Amino acid sequence: MPPFSGTFSYKNDNLYRRLIGDGVHMVMERLDPNIAKIRFEVQHPVAEDTQAEAPIIYQPIQIPEGVTLIVADSAIPAARIGNDFFIVTWIGNYLVLRGGNVLFRIFNQQSQEIQLAE
Repeated sequence: MPPFSGTFSYKNDNLYRRLIGDGVHMVMERLDPNIAKIRFEVQHPVAEDTQAEAPIIYQPIQIPEGVTLIVADSAIPAARIGNDFFIVTWIGNYLVLRGGNVLFRIFNQQSQEIQLAE
């Protein structure tokens, strides 16, 4: 089993950001309780004369060449909005590939909350 890399929740606005190489970050961002987008960005260079406390600034970029997103169980390409981002839902399982190599597996945890009746 591949190493665990983190979780993403459709219940809050927390971003999931992960470096995929060459200074490029993959970002998952919730759009609504059922849908998220996967976009890409680079860290904006910080001038050498700035203080160490300067905030990190990320600049959006188009989907990097060679990066694809497929539905894991069928190898069908996932929804793509132009060259800007991919769309995913909490229902599906996905693979993020670069040059045909798997970078990330995004799997639905398929869990249910059970509550006792009062």
